[in-house]
Amino acid sequence: MVRPSLSALALLACASLAAPAPAPLRPALVLLPGETRPILLGAWDGGRWLSPAATVPRLGADDRYRVQDLRGQATTVRGTRAASLGVPCEDSFDLGLNPATASPAFRVVTTAATNTRPRPVTVLPTSNQAYRGLVRDELVRRGLKNPQVDLLGLTRADLDGDGTDEVIVEAAYYTGRSGLYPPPVGEPGDYSLLLLRSVRNGKVKTTVLGASLAPRLPYDPGSGAPMPMASFYRLAGLADLNGDGRMEVLTFSSYYEGFSVTVGEWTPQGGLRLRLETGCGA
Repeated sequence: MVRPSLSALALLACASLAAPAPAPLRPALVLLPGETRPILLGAWDGGRWLSPAATVPRLGADDRYRVQDLRGQATTVRGTRAASLGVPCEDSFDLGLNPATASPAFRVVTTAATNTRPRPVTVLPTSNQAYRGLVRDELVRRGLKNPQVDLLGLTRADLDGDGTDEVIVEAAYYTGRSGLYPPPVGEPGDYSLLLLRSVRNGKVKTTVLGASLAPRLPYDPGSGAPMPMASFYRLAGLADLNGDGRMEVLTFSSYYEGFSVTVGEWTPQGGLRLRLETGCGA
């Protein structure tokens, strides 16, 4: 039997010592308004995005998390092991926090050591007339002649770090909305819009992240036509979840029987590209 030389063993030992440590896991969770258990979207493990199911075994029973809303208010908490939401959403997971507190705002939950704000995120007043006009123009373009403009949120941030701010616009009007959930169909004139406003080479561009308009006429269940189901869109957060210096866009969407939460990477060239998604619904 040929034995390795001492020099070969030394080289192997040096190579072992020089091997880089694995990148820390960066789980991504979202607390919905009024909830105390965040829902798990997945994680970044240093080279790829992981699904919720692939992330669950790598979460500890006493991990520390950072909870932060759009305005920047943050707290550090302890987490429990993740658990399935159960039937009919067995592939979706949430976990407990200690201390557990509810809030009227969406909140992003990440590992406590993660810096998810490489640049400021500013919540603007919804009385801004320029953006009210933007929403009105978009709704008129989509066929609403006299829309009821209701801005729910305006958030400004330099998402990609190029020195130019983007603005995300949230607007919705549903006569029959209950919290985060729209009515099944909606009344004529009801809508929900989620828009991203950017400037490139001196030109302004509006990217539609989500849009839903109720039918112009009341829906007739006896007509045999498919039900034009209403959707409701909100911005759930802006956060650098993978440490590349760019902030991902977290969005929430719902219909009357369920919801989904997504993580998208936005670039001026490619728009918003889906990276993580979870939710629950009938």
